[in-house]
Amino acid sequence: MISVMDLISLRYFVEIARQRSFSRAAISLGVVQPALTRRVKLLEEHLGAELLMRHRRGVEPTETGLLVLERAELMLRMAQQLETEVRSQGAEPVGEVGFGFPPSIGVLFVGEVLSECLARYPRIKLSLWEDFSSAVRDALLSGRIDIGIMSAEAEHPDLIVDPLFKETMWLIGKPERWPFKTHRIRPSDLDDLPLLFGSFTRVLLEQFRAKSRSSLRVVAEIDSSTLLMHAVSAGAGFAVVPSSWVARQLREKEFVGAPIEGLDVMRGLFRHRGRPPTRASVALTGLIAEQVSRVVSAHPKTFRRVGTATPAT
Repeated sequence: MISVMDLISLRYFVEIARQRSFSRAAISLGVVQPALTRRVKLLEEHLGAELLMRHRRGVEPTETGLLVLERAELMLRMAQQLETEVRSQGAEPVGEVGFGFPPSIGVLFVGEVLSECLARYPRIKLSLWEDFSSAVRDALLSGRIDIGIMSAEAEHPDLIVDPLFKETMWLIGKPERWPFKTHRIRPSDLDDLPLLFGSFTRVLLEQFRAKSRSSLRVVAEIDSSTLLMHAVSAGAGFAVVPSSWVARQLREKEFVGAPIEGLDVMRGLFRHRGRPPTRASVALTGLIAEQVSRVVSAHPKTFRRVGTATPAT
């Protein structure tokens, strides 16, 4: 087992793996190169595995080295959080918090959360990660972020979720291609339409298809919010998205859309079951709860409250 003193060796190894070079890592860390070489050699002997492959251009982590790199980054981050927590006992929350969220949440209230955090907790540093729910989940599981907002369909046994709100999914398209005259889309209306969506929507749509017995024709799964919007603008198909994601485009008549009956997404705030929250992440969680309450109160027809905190199983 790696001792606490070997955190230095892990830190050296992580920097070498990031820089792909012993010499660049030595400059970055401010130590002599032989010291780095000796530390890595001892670490490899201790673990009984080669961690770096040497070549003319520098070094590359081996398959085992990539595993050690991922775990070492998490251990170093948790060690830093522990030191920060201990030093800040009795004082205001301090430290870095990684916060992940999908694009629809980013445009909904993350800017307000950041502003409030800077005003109330100036010693908290936020690291913001915008991506689809599947990527946010992977970042939570690997320890790259501390908390993340995702759809409930992204649940995992190692994650705990606090339900936030439900939001109705919308069908959107180009105005000149819009085939509907009603203000609400029935499941049968989706039959044979060319549909575009992000990865987190796949499970949601599969459940919806089974429940409504609809025939859905999915032409593309696009894990880029920008590309998905461009595809709709280009007439490639109709997108299934949260209305908050395209509120501006709907207001400006760039797209036209309508809610889909029976197709809701539940948003939750997730954290890892095995990692206790820091005071800084708890403070950020409170700010997120405040913004959710504001959004639900301001738009009750679009966002609906759900139950109290429960573990994801």
